[in-house]
Amino acid sequence: MTNNAVLKNNFRRRLKSIYIIWYREIIIYLRNRIKLFTSIFLPLLVLLFLGTGLKTVLPVYILHYDFSKFFFPGLIGLSVSTMALSSTMSIVWDREFGFLREILVAPISRTDIAIGKILGSTSVALFQGFLLILVAPYVGIKFTFLIFLASLGSIFLISYGTAAIGIYFASRLKKTESFSFLIQLIYLPMVFLSGAFFPLKTSPHWMVVAAQFNPLTYGVDSLRWSLLLRSTSLSRLINLTSHSYLFSLIVLILFNIVITFLAIKMFQKIKQ
Repeated sequence: MTNNAVLKNNFRRRLKSIYIIWYREIIIYLRNRIKLFTSIFLPLLVLLFLGTGLKTVLPVYILHYDFSKFFFPGLIGLSVSTMALSSTMSIVWDREFGFLREILVAPISRTDIAIGKILGSTSVALFQGFLLILVAPYVGIKFTFLIFLASLGSIFLISYGTAAIGIYFASRLKKTESFSFLIQLIYLPMVFLSGAFFPLKTSPHWMVVAAQFNPLTYGVDSLRWSLLLRSTSLSRLINLTSHSYLFSLIVLILFNIVITFLAIKMFQKIKQ
């Protein structure tokens, strides 16, 4: 067998390993009907009550922008990142109940296991984001196929990065309770510093500076650009976001590369 044939066989075997891990994450999500339902219903409920309520309290002539349109991209960003993060808890479950040990002793690279879990969590969040985007016309957002594709791209980058963060921390923990507390401690500041609820440009200086180190800030900005470019004037959209669309995408891609490397390294250190 030639070297090329060996490389091809190894590549196919690795792809199959990644696919199996990815497929397991999808099956876990689809079989949990309550999680499947609430992942779509709860964001819409928040949009209905919080978005509509604050739009009444803060009308356009006060804010100079439609709060529902402003809040919708932020809601999607928070929803998909929450879903991606919570899906990585399966590592802690598997570790706590002994299933992870069986995976680790299998003739599969730990790198492939980590990548498969990241892609699985990303796919689950991407599916949720896909369904939420379809609500955009009902919020008053002008919807085109190009907007749809650009929004899905931003959702993928947000979901992937958040899933990798989840893998990084889940690889260090052995109890689901520890994972929940740690995620609240880390994720809640990311949420409030993302600009999902209010424009960061009008925030205190310390908050603006802290938001520059928050990857979710760039994710929400990229989503806001891709969804609202046809529904809001350019000058107003610049005031509602902290970074340009291109800069946000570049930062997200670079962050995803770095956090993927760190997540894989941390996953490789798991002891059986």
